[in-house]
Amino acid sequence: MTMRAVSLTKLGDASHLIDADVPKPVPAAGAVLIRVKAAAFNPIDFQLRQGGFPTMTLPATLGFDVAGTVESVGAAVRSLAVGDEVYAYLGGPGMAGGYAEYVAAPAAFVAKKPKSLSFLEAASVPLTALTAFQSLRRTRVGQDTSVLVAGGSGGVGSWAIQIARALGVTRVVTTAGSVASRSYIAETLGVPASRIVDYHGLDRAALAAAVRRANDGALFGVALDCVGGAMTNLCVDAVDYEGQVASIVNGPRDNAQDLSVTDENTLFDKSATFHFELVFALAEQPDASRHAVYAAQLSELAALIDAGAVKLPKITDIGTLSADTVRKAHAQLESGHTTGKLVARFGE
Repeated sequence: MTMRAVSLTKLGDASHLIDADVPKPVPAAGAVLIRVKAAAFNPIDFQLRQGGFPTMTLPATLGFDVAGTVESVGAAVRSLAVGDEVYAYLGGPGMAGGYAEYVAAPAAFVAKKPKSLSFLEAASVPLTALTAFQSLRRTRVGQDTSVLVAGGSGGVGSWAIQIARALGVTRVVTTAGSVASRSYIAETLGVPASRIVDYHGLDRAALAAAVRRANDGALFGVALDCVGGAMTNLCVDAVDYEGQVASIVNGPRDNAQDLSVTDENTLFDKSATFHFELVFALAEQPDASRHAVYAAQLSELAALIDAGAVKLPKITDIGTLSADTVRKAHAQLESGHTTGKLVARFGE
């Protein structure tokens, strides 16, 4: 049997994304078959298309975020049943497949979707929310911690602001690079204007001083870098002694011009820690017992959402999933000016 999908036939530009009929997947013993109702887009999608992960086998179906209904379950699955409304994170580069009518996913990556969300809304959650959730859960966030989110208007940053507050943080400061971003962070995410720092026109020292003023003059217990480059520098400068920097982008040496004065040295002098967050790292591990963390955290996120503890960041409905809408989504993501998440529905 076949199904409709958007297939990548060759690495390179978006013209290699085409509408296609591909084999309908059959779930393994520990997997479920999901009829996709909606799929979301992430920067890793166009990075894969461009060849950022050369081990990918072509033709391929991209996409890591989906929401839909369980069509069938493998013999070993006990946590889900046919008819369940679910959302899923499809793991590392070798597991993508969300731009399709159906996807087979290990049950360890699937959870019942938040009851308060539509399929379109639920599809916007997994990759970005899991990245923010895992980044913050590895730090010492709490009521007495202040958190800097460098890049608060993007997909991960939007969730990080929300999740930090849900975990008890009372002082969250973030950066923005445009009037639209500042408005979104204030109006949608509820961050006071005094906690939003516009970085345009500020050199490194001035920017560090500005975010510190926004934090009532204090350094930050935790700084999350969602952007890289100058924002990595900012997180290193703004983190407190014995504080923690988390990055989903790059490391403290990546921007060094003079290796005698690196961000790594600055962190060392503060006795501060730096950790990376790659959401699919565990998904790539062959030990399947380590994969259950994804379904567990998706369930935790669903509970937070249904309890009203976090607000859904902005989503943009780009229409029915097709090669044309996928190309448009990739172009928007590549522009670097996407606010929140782009989502498409798989039309009935």
